[in-house]
Amino acid sequence: MNRKECLKIMVRCVAFVVVFSMLFGNATDLLMRHDDESNEIHAFYSEPEDTIDVLYVGSSPLLRGVSPMVMWQEHGFTGYVRASALQAPSVSYGLLAESLKYQNPELVVLLCDNIFSDYDYAEREGDLRRGLDGMKMSKYKLDIIKEVTAADESQSMLSYAFPLMRYHDRWKEINLAEDKPEPLLEHSFKKGNVYLREIEPQTYPENFMEPTGETASFDESAKGYIEKSIALCKEKNIPVLLLHLPKMSWTYAQSEALEGFAAAQGVTYLDLDRAEYREQLGLDPQVDYYDQGHMNLTGTIKLSRWLGAWLDAQYALPDHREDAAISAEWNADFKEYAEKTGLQE
Repeated sequence: MNRKECLKIMVRCVAFVVVFSMLFGNATDLLMRHDDESNEIHAFYSEPEDTIDVLYVGSSPLLRGVSPMVMWQEHGFTGYVRASALQAPSVSYGLLAESLKYQNPELVVLLCDNIFSDYDYAEREGDLRRGLDGMKMSKYKLDIIKEVTAADESQSMLSYAFPLMRYHDRWKEINLAEDKPEPLLEHSFKKGNVYLREIEPQTYPENFMEPTGETASFDESAKGYIEKSIALCKEKNIPVLLLHLPKMSWTYAQSEALEGFAAAQGVTYLDLDRAEYREQLGLDPQVDYYDQGHMNLTGTIKLSRWLGAWLDAQYALPDHREDAAISAEWNADFKEYAEKTGLQE
């Protein structure tokens, strides 16, 4: 075989790989079930390195209840929420570790309600994929996939590495003539917050957050991942806040247990279901909730205003509103956020 023939074969092979990759990528973007959580997790990668002051990691109360845009408006510090519904402790740790490769925040805020839950990977595949599908492939994502597939043989490593293998039969659910490939979100004006507009009037349970003498115990696996998360932040000299956001299924025993855990770990704990904070927040359960465990948009704005002021006072966070390198993008994103939410500039 002469050199010319070899070159032709190489060109054909390269062309095949390029065309196959394009078709495979388009098919994945068309058939993969994109939701707000995976989109917001993925949009994190567009944030310029070392420009995020506060990193929030955890489950859906964070996703729904914390708006970095509101805090930017009032205090000028930046933030990003990497949260997903019923986020597994292993996913929280992986997202945190991965995020710290891109950002060096002034503060890490962890929502750790899942410390009490035994996470069943077999029953929670949908929730796992909301967190994992938006992540780039990395050592951290691979470690989670290995743990998941070792615990549940019905899930495969390849289906996480190549989501098309999991979603290939979704062609039955879509209109192939009209639907177009939709890649994961590249930039988010919401900075990880997925607000909910609907209002569902709620009532606090009788004797909510009153001491009963009961105790609450941790799931050891979940506790281990949270300890690893705190240790990683300490290694990088980043302060950690363990945060609990309003949730009507919460108990005083859980709050007390998590407060003790935070003290033992040497980190700050803030429980916004404690009576003194509920009074300061001024949340109205008739208008500020989407359901018993999540704020709606009005609740999110109220909570974020209060929390932003508290964080700024406690941690003396930087104000970038006069920093042209950062403020141009954040002001543009805030303008879009204000337009979409009706928040006054």
